[in-house]
Amino acid sequence: MEYATLRLSKKDDHSNYFDLKYKLLKNKFVPKWIDRVLEAQQKQYPISKPLTMYNLNNDFNSDFIKNNLNRLMKEVDSEHRLFELQIDDIRDQNLLNKIHAIFEETHGKLDQWKSNPIFQNKSEMFRKNLSEINQFVHACESIGGAKKIRVVWFDLPKSKSFSDSDYELFTNKRTFGSLYSHYSDVGKNIESLAEDNDDHHHDMVPNIHYSADCICYFHEDSESDVIAMERKYRTYLENNEKSLAEKGYTLDDKKLTTGRIELARLDTSFTKKELLEKIRNFNHIQSFFLS
Repeated sequence: MEYATLRLSKKDDHSNYFDLKYKLLKNKFVPKWIDRVLEAQQKQYPISKPLTMYNLNNDFNSDFIKNNLNRLMKEVDSEHRLFELQIDDIRDQNLLNKIHAIFEETHGKLDQWKSNPIFQNKSEMFRKNLSEINQFVHACESIGGAKKIRVVWFDLPKSKSFSDSDYELFTNKRTFGSLYSHYSDVGKNIESLAEDNDDHHHDMVPNIHYSADCICYFHEDSESDVIAMERKYRTYLENNEKSLAEKGYTLDDKKLTTGRIELARLDTSFTKKELLEKIRNFNHIQSFFLS
């Protein structure tokens, strides 16, 4: 495998598409990630959120996200009262934290939801809606931020863990057009907790598991950006050293590594401006494949 291709299209016209082609990097983690992508495809798992193109077009906007989040909470509450909330301002971080905490407590880590009696005798949509609430919370937090496209397969079991050598490949720097591994655990990682002052969360879950899930950024961090981010993350860890120790972590634990692993780099003749102008015409992740 040498390339990954992300195909974008119009939601209502798949014949109108645009391909983003990436050259895979030759690091030790990429083959592990390739195996995950191939398993998702062999088992014919669908891409779970084909609309998640953040800050790139006019479709996935604040009103769309807010309306869907309120709709989903109402649908979940019609089967089991969990939220009984409505969000009017997607910048209300405290309320977003509360909604996420309800999801986190109900769903549990990875497959823990299977043993939660709440999910018994519920419709097939109940867990799907709950999962989508989590995704729309993160979408609220992303509005106005970095331009990015996220590709996820929720049906693929999150059964593979990063090794110590994998953590050596992590970076907090985002490069325009590059494809990266994506956070696959359930909970809040250090990066999120350091940013949103979440007093509602039930558990800090660092980057432990990996999946086929990946994310492409159309954003470039400066060196000063990276230094500031890493200082903020380190401050969070130091301020929470006691609670981390109670969870079995020391400050130098590899599992507390922040960031993501770069998987591939965009192969294009377009300038950055031309590329963004091209992408804004599409609103759907049609497919993702390796070659």
